[in-house]
Amino acid sequence: MDFFPLNIASGKAFCNRKQELAYLGSNIEQAKPTLLISPRRYGKTSLALNAITQSKKPFAHIDFLSAINEEDIEKKVLKGAGELISKIEPGIRKAIKLATDLFSGLDIKVNFGKIGIAIDLARPQNKPSDTILLILDRIAYLSQKYDKKVVLFFDEFQRLGEVTADHAIESVMREVAQKSKNIMFIFSGSTRHLLHQMFDDRNKPFYKLCDRMVLDRIAAVEYTKYIQHAAKLTWSESLDTLAIDAIMQCTERHPYYVNLLCSKLWKHIAPDRKQVIQIWQDYVIAERSQVANDVELLSKNQRKLLSVLARFDGTDAPRSREFEQKADMSGTSIGQALAFLEKYDFVFKNEIGCYSVLDPLVKAVLAGE
Repeated sequence: MDFFPLNIASGKAFCNRKQELAYLGSNIEQAKPTLLISPRRYGKTSLALNAITQSKKPFAHIDFLSAINEEDIEKKVLKGAGELISKIEPGIRKAIKLATDLFSGLDIKVNFGKIGIAIDLARPQNKPSDTILLILDRIAYLSQKYDKKVVLFFDEFQRLGEVTADHAIESVMREVAQKSKNIMFIFSGSTRHLLHQMFDDRNKPFYKLCDRMVLDRIAAVEYTKYIQHAAKLTWSESLDTLAIDAIMQCTERHPYYVNLLCSKLWKHIAPDRKQVIQIWQDYVIAERSQVANDVELLSKNQRKLLSVLARFDGTDAPRSREFEQKADMSGTSIGQALAFLEKYDFVFKNEIGCYSVLDPLVKAVLAGE
């Protein structure tokens, strides 16, 4: 068993999130539109897919990450419709007939692909927003016909706001979400400032549409239980508590890095604290050039402030005289740089009000310079 997957965590590899899982599961049952927000690689997609799987409802996972224009959005929604039809009607011939009948009036091509029904527009004629409204309306009709609640999970949803010229697609999605009792909409994204623009502006279609879930890092006690369980199944013994502490310290409980570090540790005999730290340091050295390339895109003051926060393990008083002296920056410059770094998830404000570098790998590289 892969205890520490680096992509989607499912089944027994899905660690904790019990409260979040129960909460999202309740929203699915009530068909309550939900927005999942967190930094990248916190496990939003894993949470959503596990909650949907537990609900046993037909669903489509529609990922907007690679979309570059409205036509891409349109194609991805069509693909999602095909995925949904394949789950409602698993028989190939019946599924193709169902898709053909359902989308009569559209000039479409229906084929059977690797993951089920593949639906494409033969000659796009309508605006993408009009086509998407038609698709969603017919999915609503399909769910009523089969008397099934279905789930549409839109991943990396902030891309919609980035690639569309207006709010037409958002408007048709809201229209369907409000009037359909059988379609559950889940929206997920990692660029928080863009999602706030889409969902918090009273002049935008999604204003007050969704219940909101903000994912935090998993508690150390829950990670400890999971890691010790994996250790006993792997080596028939628990890890030393100092080794567990080192895992928590190196990764700072960032979900992706906990899994990454543990996936490396599990290639060895049960590691001690020294081995945990050594393997993490080897990884930091190997990734140093990539981190340097990413940070190089920042302005001089932004890089400087990020490095200071890394070296001093953050601050709860970024505009204090003491911190200004440490950073050798004026309060105005710190404020401007901090606003940018927080907006684009280089820095976050933790539960005790301390501003820290969000990515533990970036922090480790900059602190070691």
